[in-house]
Amino acid sequence: MAKREVDPRLKKLFDEKKQVYSISKANTIEECLFEAYNTYVLHKKGVNGIYGVLGTKIHDKLQEIIEGTATEAELPDVLNQELLDLSMLGIEFPKDFKGNDTIRNNWVADMKHFCQTFKAPKGKFTTEELVIYPLSKDRYVQGYIDLIRENPDGTISIYDWKTSTDFKAADLLHHGRQLIFYALAKEHDGFKVRDVSWIMLKYCEVTFMGKKRANSKEKSEITKVISRGKLISELRNHIEYDLTELGYDELDIEFMIKTALDNNSFDSLPEEIQKKYTVKPYVRKYDLTDELKAEAVNYLNDMADKFEALDPDDESQWPPRSFVRINGKGNESEDTFFCNNLCNFRNTCIHIKRFNEQRMLTKHEKDEDANLF
Repeated sequence: MAKREVDPRLKKLFDEKKQVYSISKANTIEECLFEAYNTYVLHKKGVNGIYGVLGTKIHDKLQEIIEGTATEAELPDVLNQELLDLSMLGIEFPKDFKGNDTIRNNWVADMKHFCQTFKAPKGKFTTEELVIYPLSKDRYVQGYIDLIRENPDGTISIYDWKTSTDFKAADLLHHGRQLIFYALAKEHDGFKVRDVSWIMLKYCEVTFMGKKRANSKEKSEITKVISRGKLISELRNHIEYDLTELGYDELDIEFMIKTALDNNSFDSLPEEIQKKYTVKPYVRKYDLTDELKAEAVNYLNDMADKFEALDPDDESQWPPRSFVRINGKGNESEDTFFCNNLCNFRNTCIHIKRFNEQRMLTKHEKDEDANLF
């Protein structure tokens, strides 16, 4: 992302020594005080994470497309070039728990499908708009809205591009605060916000007529949210049924399905099949209620209070996040994926380094004990 010039509105707040936060800063304070200390007290940069770099590149190109300074045809090359550049720099995706590349392969398959099929939405849009919301006369929150649509009825809709995995229900409140903050800021500026949503780029929404179960007697409308890289494989049984119903023989069906799977596309299938399936971007709406607005404001103030109460000259007041968690069975289990793979300070954090060394020592001792018997 090109470095932004400091907006005059923000500069004025900084010059007046106001406390200026962002959702990202608040989340960091909540999740790891040591990361917050490095980022917002010591102003260290750390190392870029692969998801942040790739997400930024995609966001930037989408902004250019919406603004009319780039075309949809440029998206696949942007993704491919950035993947190549990151590989040459040694910036890699995390490995799965078996040490394999399924995380990378799935992300790339999903995003390649998105980049190859993206069509700019129709309507009047504003991109990357700075919004500032006052929590008090001395404390503010700032952020940039990815996409704002001006609706015919005079309201606006707010969208946030997401290249991440779809959110679990338990995580909605955490992720939703950003959308709520955007709405609060625009309402403070005098706008009426109709709705707020994420555009989940790795997914698509598919609607078609089919049997919900194998033993269903009648067809009904089915809507599925599917990972883009698995579009055809997830719909394979329905497509095979449709081809059989249209009278194609077994060998023809096998060949057509294989070609569709190889390309992850409907394009090689008969036109009758293509017309049966409507594929749209997955736009996931989030509730916009007074309760959620109040919760977001309270959360932001709580995190700001927490940050401002700590001594910036005393590193001991800024501990790391816990490296263990309580699992569904009530047992303690290791929780270091973020620290080892995603944190910008994963290569320099003394706390995760010590934890990993102790873990390896414990494992080595257990292995030695096991070899005694």
